[in-house]
Amino acid sequence: MARYLFLLCFMLLTSLSFATEIYRSTDQYGNTVFSDKAPKNSSPVELPPINTTPATEVSDTPPRQSTKPTAVHSNRITIQSPANGAIIANGRIPTTVRAATKEAVDPSLRIAFELDGKTLSSSSSTQHTIPRLSRGPHRISVSLIDQNSKTLSKDAVDIMVYHPGN
Repeated sequence: MARYLFLLCFMLLTSLSFATEIYRSTDQYGNTVFSDKAPKNSSPVELPPINTTPATEVSDTPPRQSTKPTAVHSNRITIQSPANGAIIANGRIPTTVRAATKEAVDPSLRIAFELDGKTLSSSSSTQHTIPRLSRGPHRISVSLIDQNSKTLSKDAVDIMVYHPGN
């Protein structure tokens, strides 16, 4: 019985500590100070209500199935060089990016090379030479794109570029 009484008293005391006022004051250095004790020249702070979001309802309906058949493309493209995490010691000289596909590339498809999200080339070639890279981190990506501009496969690598003497 004593345990329950102790537990009840503990819960009441802790719940009262959450209902205390918060006070704002300025210290001797001009800094704003917030406290649960009211120092001289302090004012109580009005806190806004806690922001809550209601839970969303989950429906039991299955997702709709697509009625039109879609073509399946198993061809995958990957970047062969430079490797992910590579360090390019001299970004002032041309850097060649080489890609490879799992299967022969269909003539209706094109390969797009990008540097930091900007398209460098879009053709049937599996390699592209970047004339100069600025120093710092870069992301190189290559995509296999169909005639409807849909990306069928994509690969990316992150590299770090330095310049001599920097």
